Amino acid sequence: MKTAFVSGSAKRLGKEIALRLAQKGYFVWMHYHHSHAEAEETLQLIKQNNGDGNIISGDISKHQDVIDMALTVKKTSHTIDVLINNVGIYKIGNLLHYHVNDFEETIQTNLVGSYYMIDRFLPLFPLSGGSIINIGYSGVEYLTASINNTAYTISKTGLLILTRSYAHALGSRNIRVNMVSPGQLSNSVDLSENVKQIIPLGRFGECHDIVHTVEFLLSDNASYITGVNIDIAGGYMMRLAQ
Repeated sequence: MKTAFVSGSAKRLGKEIALRLAQKGYFVWMHYHHSHAEAEETLQLIKQNNGDGNIISGDISKHQDVIDMALTVKKTSHTIDVLINNVGIYKIGNLLHYHVNDFEETIQTNLVGSYYMIDRFLPLFPLSGGSIINIGYSGVEYLTASINNTAYTISKTGLLILTRSYAHALGSRNIRVNMVSPGQLSNSVDLSENVKQIIPLGRFGECHDIVHTVEFLLSDNASYITGVNIDIAGGYMMRLAQ
């Protein structure tokens, strides 16, 4: 049985990824920070559907927490085949009035925390290789100013650079590293009221749209794909020639 670790998988997108991987036969480590009850519910749902897994708690922005989680996984599962960095802090606010604590927390969790996760869990990958998927956001490829979402934009742009850097560094170990970038999902916190105007396909995305892409990247059909970012956004944030 292959093993997967999904950060932030007690609810929302992370939960749906964990459920699907369990369905596919993975032993799934479901990570949470504060959402213990939701993580337990997700684990029970997996077991009710003949899947297997366990829950694990930690703050990925703290290096020691990540070290402890990696040791726990090693003692129980010995190896992992898949790491999904799904945790992401999203705090919007005007840059001129943005609190420094929010800025630091966003960068530390979304970017530095993902680095901690990859760095500490790398020794757990088998010699046969594996897959790492980082969750970005639609439009992350474009270097643009962001007055109301500066910290998040910086963190995810940095994560894309980290993704491609690790893809290059880990190719010889057959560990593929990719990014999946959702657009506006129906359960997003800042949905636009003009969906048909801003999204060419005319609808908000659903978690299953993202899950299908994660599933593809983990399949044999994607065995020659690494270092890519895939926007799952219905054309949202697509640049047009002027």
